[in-house]
Amino acid sequence: MIKKITESSVSKMGEKALRDNEIRGFSCQLKKTGKYFYYEYKSPVTGTNRKHPLGKHGEITVEQARTMARAASGDVATGNDPQEQKRERRKAIEKNRQNTLRAFIEGDFRSVTPEVTADEAEKNIKRHFAKWLDKPMSQITAFDMSKWLNNYPGAPTGGNRIMNDLRGILTKAVAAGYLEKTPMSEVKRLKEDKSKKIKYLTRDYEKKLMAGLDQYDEYRRELDNQYEGKFADMLRPLVMLAIHTGMRKGELLNLKVNDIDFSSGVITVVGMGDHSDSHPKKKARTKSLQTRYIPMNHVSSSILKDWLDQTGHTDLVFPNSSGQRASHKYIDRRWYKAREAAGLTGKIDFHGLRHTFGTRLAELRVDLVTIQELMGHESLDVTAKYLHTSPERKQMAISELESY
Repeated sequence: MIKKITESSVSKMGEKALRDNEIRGFSCQLKKTGKYFYYEYKSPVTGTNRKHPLGKHGEITVEQARTMARAASGDVATGNDPQEQKRERRKAIEKNRQNTLRAFIEGDFRSVTPEVTADEAEKNIKRHFAKWLDKPMSQITAFDMSKWLNNYPGAPTGGNRIMNDLRGILTKAVAAGYLEKTPMSEVKRLKEDKSKKIKYLTRDYEKKLMAGLDQYDEYRRELDNQYEGKFADMLRPLVMLAIHTGMRKGELLNLKVNDIDFSSGVITVVGMGDHSDSHPKKKARTKSLQTRYIPMNHVSSSILKDWLDQTGHTDLVFPNSSGQRASHKYIDRRWYKAREAAGLTGKIDFHGLRHTFGTRLAELRVDLVTIQELMGHESLDVTAKYLHTSPERKQMAISELESY
């Protein structure tokens, strides 16, 4: 029996394991890939016999293995399990790896977030916080965030919106156990101009836009006469529906034929899509995820009937040329062309058509709750901005003072 494992005894050993008499449980065993040192013990935690690997001979020396075995022996004597400690260290390393901003937004964050929301948040985070992506989230401080926010070069609303994406991610990281608390409570939002004028179609702008659409239609028919009939392509129906329903661009692109009930004259803007094999989670179809119902007026009803009669579409109302959901860029290229023809570049964007809907309802003195429900706002504060956009309303109020 070997009293003490040495370099000499290891070099001469055969298939029989060497067991050290000086440190009980310390051994060297022959495997197919070499000679390995172990410390064998009874776990003070589980009560089972365990084998704790120390290393391969040649990569570590006998004395190094002996030192490690002696340390493991001390752990067992004090009630600790070396294997459990090793497992905990591995778990800590893995948790630290998963604890980075990149790993979380590509992993667990998506499991509890609607796909559209997760895609937008991930795009913003990777674009604006690239330096933080591979840092543990616990190392992203309120000071870092405040510094970024105060140096944001764009409008305060944009900076606050991007920071809200990060806020939502870190809040979910707390819920998932990756963070003890979010530092966001210490980050002050940038002050925003609540009464900033929003861009919408004045009557003069609308005339110009319609003329621009006429020019655009001529261009499309010459370029690619895909649709024979009243409409050269989907742009004019999209524009008219946005003005007369207040639907967002994404909601229009998600709109399906069976969401339209011509008999009742109502469009259902579905909050969440159906399950499918390719998308096991329900897909968000509206920004708020809430379903709402929009009555059609004569313009929107006629536009939709004419468009569907012309195209024969039975699934999506406004698909791309391949029959799939059209992308925002697919629409934007067409919108920019028509807007340029109308001489309205820089005057209004596509979302301004939705603002036009809200503004005109306010001008008609429709109550805020009704406007909120039609537009799908989560807060009346958002809806109230349409009370500040109309010069006509302000002029009317001032004029009424004359007869007071």
